[in-house]
Amino acid sequence: MRCTRAAVAVAGLLLLAGCGGGTDSGDEPGGGKSTGGAKPGAGQELKVKLRVPDAFDGTRGWQDSLTWLPDDATSRPFAAAPGSGLFALVKKRGDAYVLEVRDVATGALRFAGKPWRAPEPLEPYGSRAAETAGVEAVEQDGKEYFALWAHGLAGKDALSKGKEVVALALYPADTTGTSAAPAHTAAVPTEKYSGNARVRDGGAGLLVTSDDADGGTSVDAATGRTEAYPGTLKLPETCEAIACVGADVRTLTGKGPVIAMETGGFGVPGVWNNSRFVPPGAAHGDYEEFHARAVTAVPGHVIASWAGEDDGKMWAVHNADTGAVEATVTCEEGPTDDGPSALSPDGRYLAAGPLAYDLRSGKGYCFAGSAEDRAITLVSVGDDGLAYGMAEGDEPDTAGATVAVPLDTGTPKALPEGVELPVLSLPETGVFTPFVDGPGILLSFNQRR
Repeated sequence: MRCTRAAVAVAGLLLLAGCGGGTDSGDEPGGGKSTGGAKPGAGQELKVKLRVPDAFDGTRGWQDSLTWLPDDATSRPFAAAPGSGLFALVKKRGDAYVLEVRDVATGALRFAGKPWRAPEPLEPYGSRAAETAGVEAVEQDGKEYFALWAHGLAGKDALSKGKEVVALALYPADTTGTSAAPAHTAAVPTEKYSGNARVRDGGAGLLVTSDDADGGTSVDAATGRTEAYPGTLKLPETCEAIACVGADVRTLTGKGPVIAMETGGFGVPGVWNNSRFVPPGAAHGDYEEFHARAVTAVPGHVIASWAGEDDGKMWAVHNADTGAVEATVTCEEGPTDDGPSALSPDGRYLAAGPLAYDLRSGKGYCFAGSAEDRAITLVSVGDDGLAYGMAEGDEPDTAGATVAVPLDTGTPKALPEGVELPVLSLPETGVFTPFVDGPGILLSFNQRR
């Protein structure tokens, strides 16, 4: 089929995959339909040659495809564990899923899980699409884990209607074998009509939330233990100053969740409150201080919007454990909770939609566009301080040029036409999802120069 350039948001990560995966007839490495255990050895060679940014080598690396993935996938089917140098992919085998984990630099198989049956998919309703299985990587207490997960109906039979859950199969990154059982499993109950589920690295375990429900649940990746945080949680200092309605969990810490009140205000209950950490240049006063909003988060950091002293909008990065301000920038537009965001593997650089930060220097950059400049949406950032994204196109909601932004200067550079965008910028490789004919997506792992 003929492909068109389209940006597809999958679990907050921009996948540039108009149509993909045309180099393989199935999900099994090396071609063929997936019928048995994962094969040892390296992944596919680079069958599709790409034009990639100068930091990467278009001739060295490996590729794999996920042909089962529908165009309207709701969950990200891959995840990286940078500390272990591993990359996980969700493969399909019949009506079961298989977690396959490979060396991100070479494609060599490190382990594969046994076939895992997800809960029965929920019927789509309203704006909710049929949900697909996903995988998330998390670092907890210095160790990395992978979580294969899916949202659906568990326990349904002739006598039981079943119940909605997010089911998770948890694997330490150092698992071995070609049909490994998960070290732990977990099931997190979800409310009916609560929207699509999300599982992400919460910074101190896995965080499970739903699009249309308050609160959230933490899952200990090492034990499978769960702890629910209801939407009725309160921030004492905030609730004494303004009305408090509904609490969303943005991320996790060792002392509790970072919650964001729907009416404004955020922090860890009983530990810190945003009103004690007003960024320089933000407006002071009870209304402004308590109505600041935690919009999104990456592990260890919260991105919040504040009213500026000069009526502009300020975006601050707060340390999730302490509330301390780490970096700021003034910008009329900012990220969204379901939009793309990335933290460099070494934790220094952060990119989130039109914003980018150097957390070591405290410097921030705004790429929201102007009457003269095109807006830029950033997708990935590496330890080298290079962030990558897409400039807006000539028509609404279309993508233009691939852009690289060195975060020592903040000066964007449009890359030549046809250069691919890395959706992940890892220490060993860049991960690309090029446009090719066929179902699903093609993943290309091109080594750094």
